[in-house]
Amino acid sequence: MQLMTWTLARLGSRFSLLFEPQHRRVRHSALGRFLDRPMDLMVGLVDPGGSQRVLPFTTHGESLDHLEQFERLNSITFRGFCPQYRLRFELNVHSVFYPQDIPLCTMPAYYLEMRVSPTDSIRGVVPSGPTPDKVRLFIRINRPDTQISASTPGDPAQPYGGQIDLAYRNPLTTVEADDPAAPIAPNAPTVEIRERIVSLNPNCITDPDGKGLSIELPVTGIGSGIKWRLVWGAHCGEPVFRVGPGHNAPAEPLRYLRQWPDLDAVMDDAVAHRDDRLAHSRRLERLIDQAPLGMAQRHLLNQGFQAFLSNTAWCSRDDQADWLAIWDRRPGQPSSITTGCHSAMVFLALWPDLLAKLLKQWATRESPHEPSGGACLRHDAPPGIDTPGQPSPGTTPIEESGYFLLLLMAYTRWSGDPAPARDLAPLVDRLAKYLLWTDRDNSGFPHPSASAPPTDTLFATSDPRKQTHLAVTRLAAIQAAADLLPHADRHEQAQLCQQVVEADTDKIEARAWLGDHYALCLDDAPPANPLDPWALDTSAHTVLLPADTFAMFTANSLLLGMMTARPLPLDPDKLATDLTHTTRETLAAYGCGLTSSKIEDIWISHNLWRDQLALYLDRKLPAMAQRYWDMQVACNTHQQSLGYSDTYVGHDTSFCARGAAAFGVLLARPRLVIDRLAPGGTRISVEPNRAFPQRWPLLPLANWKAGKIPVCVVDTEGRVTIEGETDPVIIHGEQAAATKVIG
Repeated sequence: MQLMTWTLARLGSRFSLLFEPQHRRVRHSALGRFLDRPMDLMVGLVDPGGSQRVLPFTTHGESLDHLEQFERLNSITFRGFCPQYRLRFELNVHSVFYPQDIPLCTMPAYYLEMRVSPTDSIRGVVPSGPTPDKVRLFIRINRPDTQISASTPGDPAQPYGGQIDLAYRNPLTTVEADDPAAPIAPNAPTVEIRERIVSLNPNCITDPDGKGLSIELPVTGIGSGIKWRLVWGAHCGEPVFRVGPGHNAPAEPLRYLRQWPDLDAVMDDAVAHRDDRLAHSRRLERLIDQAPLGMAQRHLLNQGFQAFLSNTAWCSRDDQADWLAIWDRRPGQPSSITTGCHSAMVFLALWPDLLAKLLKQWATRESPHEPSGGACLRHDAPPGIDTPGQPSPGTTPIEESGYFLLLLMAYTRWSGDPAPARDLAPLVDRLAKYLLWTDRDNSGFPHPSASAPPTDTLFATSDPRKQTHLAVTRLAAIQAAADLLPHADRHEQAQLCQQVVEADTDKIEARAWLGDHYALCLDDAPPANPLDPWALDTSAHTVLLPADTFAMFTANSLLLGMMTARPLPLDPDKLATDLTHTTRETLAAYGCGLTSSKIEDIWISHNLWRDQLALYLDRKLPAMAQRYWDMQVACNTHQQSLGYSDTYVGHDTSFCARGAAAFGVLLARPRLVIDRLAPGGTRISVEPNRAFPQRWPLLPLANWKAGKIPVCVVDTEGRVTIEGETDPVIIHGEQAAATKVIG
């Protein structure tokens, strides 16, 4: 595909590479995006005429022609041609990932491979000479405020054929300057970083300036021959993250220090396990590749996954307890629960234990709520790194509290592990009390005074009227509380919650259903007499939309319940009709706007959840992925470099983790439903579209340690079978004889 900004990152270890070909550089740091600096990365070959032909990550040399990039889930390949001598050059950078393998996933290192191959005539260019038998490849680095030295071993028996060492002080405050020579502010807090690039091929030589390596390799056929294999590792041994509340909490180091105390340990381990880790990571890529996704869906999945990884920070406290954070666009600012909810698709698909870890951490955001005798959850947590900045000014207590309950319910049913639900039962009870209280007039709708003050997060939170999407979120969350409380023998509270769900369902249907869609809210004007001190004054900054406006996200909070076989609290036919009509009325160039009155107010993650909800409802919507991908291309070509951007120009959500929501398509397309706590035992079902042959890896059913991953297969005649050892799976719509599990 075309060259564009692309991120590679490591899970929780912060080491990231942001390729920006349009700016001829790589943003780079051992502490990742927002704390990185521009780097000149000169990678390429010396052609027989003596020209240094390079990839577009440097301001030096002569660019290779017909540049392309090809990404997979964990890696990216950059390709360029030298038409004068009919050469094809490729650089592959691989960020290994394999679910539930902590050393593999958190290792702060990348694997690089370069190769050069002969090719046929390139767009009719007359060659300057014959294709050579061998050429010299090189890698050179220049980075501001960095000590760089290259060396080769004097003893041929040494394991590395050459290495480049980097040492620098990484600032803990944002460096946004595009000038590579811009100095770090004198008073900025910094930590010491060491990095190393090693060649696994012998016979490298160092450049005269001591900042690069080169090697002579034969020109061999595509897919065969010798590659230049390199390993690039980083290490930060100092504490950087605060994991306790407040700005005075002690800083803690990254978790990988428990495994690798210094850079030598990182490099030795990365080299020793290179082949095994690459094999595991490539197997995961192949599993994803076999899913019948369109190219736009595949691009979104790959981009969103790496964007998610680039926003993770995993550190270890003094008591050896782990702390995993998902950043929200800025260094050290943990995401809201609603933002983390979109990331949950990765955890449900690949690593539920990490979701349990996050749920326990999010529980610390509890804020007592005296009027209800319960509690709600704050939108923000204190920053986790020594950097200036304040949490966002508003909170969304109904959504934050509601999605916490929905995620806890989803984890419990999906994994079959009720322990977190039991441990957090007192909090669940308090959150339920708050949510019950928010309906101040027994209408089934939260009163506007219980909603948030305006923020820059989501349009709906700034509307002071009784909003249908908040009523649906509240209803689904109370239903989740009713599902969770019995795990701690709180049956009376659970029964009360269930009674409210049954009563309020009818109220929402009666008041919000307009025949072809659910209303945005109940009233055209805000209430004149708010009931309590949480009331809003929105006259200065809110433009109220008509109550019958189409809203794209009304039922998004119901998705997790459908994935875990929870009864739908609203009528499925009405929900499907609402999805169809609101999609039509909110459609814009890059997807659907939040409402029909603001069709360019686009949030891709909410579009993705809506699409996945439609799949679970078995309702076909227009193909939308190409629209979402077009926005990512526009945000990352020409002079734009915004990484995964969840929103159009009206909001700043560049380089955010919400793109992980794309992982949900791997669950929704086969309509995988998992309830490991169903009466009578685990109940798992699939119901894929049978219109064409397909293979869907059932990732949540995998035994990753044993390497056994079941696959849902639809054959050419529309029959569905499950390949591979797995839990028993119900195949809806299949004759009993056809549901045999194939080992």
